[in-house]
Amino acid sequence: MPEGMIGYGSSVRIGRGATPAWTSVALVGDLELPDEQADEIDVTHMLSPGRRKQYIAGLLDSGELTIPTNWIPGSPTDTLLQGLKVSGEQVLIEITITAEGTPETFSGFLKSYARSAPINDKMTANAVFRLSEQVVTGG
Repeated sequence: MPEGMIGYGSSVRIGRGATPAWTSVALVGDLELPDEQADEIDVTHMLSPGRRKQYIAGLLDSGELTIPTNWIPGSPTDTLLQGLKVSGEQVLIEITITAEGTPETFSGFLKSYARSAPINDKMTANAVFRLSEQVVTGG
């Protein structure tokens, strides 16, 4: 029996406010989850073993998350993202990979919202969120 999965059924929601009001992002395309990376701190000194540089892990950078969509001008998703771009507010971004997946939630702001209207293809948009943290929900 083959092993593997496809991402079909995955979803993205945006939460706004102290007690988040959640809005689903419509027509989401291929998703890549954030690639959090640790800074590297150089702790090399005059007697570093083997004349080698030495490093320790620094702070984690949550990175960015790009949410690609089929763009429908004036749709609820377009209106939401246009508003977030203008407001600069910090929101929650919840990603669920596959319909049965466990949601992962991040906090961030909308860094950019790029839209494209090609002559012979579907219109698309990319919402890029700059993430500040992964939010642990539940208990």
